[in-house]
Amino acid sequence: MKKIFFAALTLLAVLPAAQAGCPMKDSTTADIRRVVNANGGWPISDAQCALLNEKKLLLAVTGDATVLDGVSVAWISVSLADSALNIHADAIGMSTQVNAKKASMDVAEKMQYAAIEAAVKALDFNKAVREIDAYRAKTAASVKQPARR
Repeated sequence: MKKIFFAALTLLAVLPAAQAGCPMKDSTTADIRRVVNANGGWPISDAQCALLNEKKLLLAVTGDATVLDGVSVAWISVSLADSALNIHADAIGMSTQVNAKKASMDVAEKMQYAAIEAAVKALDFNKAVREIDAYRAKTAASVKQPARR
């Protein structure tokens, strides 16, 4: 029984934030969200999830998975955004996956999740948050200034 309990605790420590109980907002397509859900959730850490929630940001994800001329292809771009102000960080994480040996949508969608993992890993969350904070400050300063005539 102790071994099962320890194994369960170990598993919880390595699960993505969405599985470990850290809800966060995202901006993506229904297809990408379906792939993410089929693979257990967004591959972000609890600390990254907490940062997004603390700063009221969302994970902005674009991409696609398809088969082109007998080649499975998936690409993803990940950034952070403030949806209320329509501000996106300049910092991004990107990944493209290509498989010329197996051409199918199943393969492409599996590669898409791998691309999501790689893009999230490539994204410097702290840099993206600093950029959005700077854009928020500029926005707030411009709102406080009276309009020029």
